[in-house]
Amino acid sequence: MRVKGCDPAGCQGLCCYDGVYLLPGEDELIRGVVRSYPEHFAALPAGYIVDGTWPDGTNGVKTATTPFTFTTEEFPPHFNHTRCVFATSDHMCLLQSLAGVLGVHKWTFKPTACWLFPLTIKEGDLAPPPLPGEPDPDYVDDSYPGYVTFVPCGKFAPDGTPWDEAFAEEISFFDTVDQLPLWANRGLSLVEIIERARV
Repeated sequence: MRVKGCDPAGCQGLCCYDGVYLLPGEDELIRGVVRSYPEHFAALPAGYIVDGTWPDGTNGVKTATTPFTFTTEEFPPHFNHTRCVFATSDHMCLLQSLAGVLGVHKWTFKPTACWLFPLTIKEGDLAPPPLPGEPDPDYVDDSYPGYVTFVPCGKFAPDGTPWDEAFAEEISFFDTVDQLPLWANRGLSLVEIIERARV
């Protein structure tokens, strides 16, 4: 599998179009971060975490979305013109930018599904996006033919980089964390999380 890698400016953060479904405990961590740094999240709506239903009928807690008109040439017709409320005007992430301000790892507060994308976890190991001809892991039916293979970083690129090189940072981080989600469900205060994340 060869890919082009992540280019948020080029795709306008297309992977964020539906927000992100959260692992258990990630919603509490995000709420704590937003409460502690309200000035950084001043533009967020009150309901920034909501209940959602994926096209296959799966329910879960996720980040909310706001209307956004994508102007990329290859916008998938089955995607919505919406985007995660944590996305910034330059197609980055408010949770990641706060980590930079605080001097901790950039993915300290970012949901697992976000920093891993377009990789997935299969039987405890990381797996690349599917090759051409392989099924999209998020295929539902003809009305929703998939997700990861419809964003630039998840598409096979013959002239691209081997996936394990393109996403070496994600693989390295995955190999070093001792649990997922990273900081949720540990019983630590946000101050303690920040101190540990600086080490």
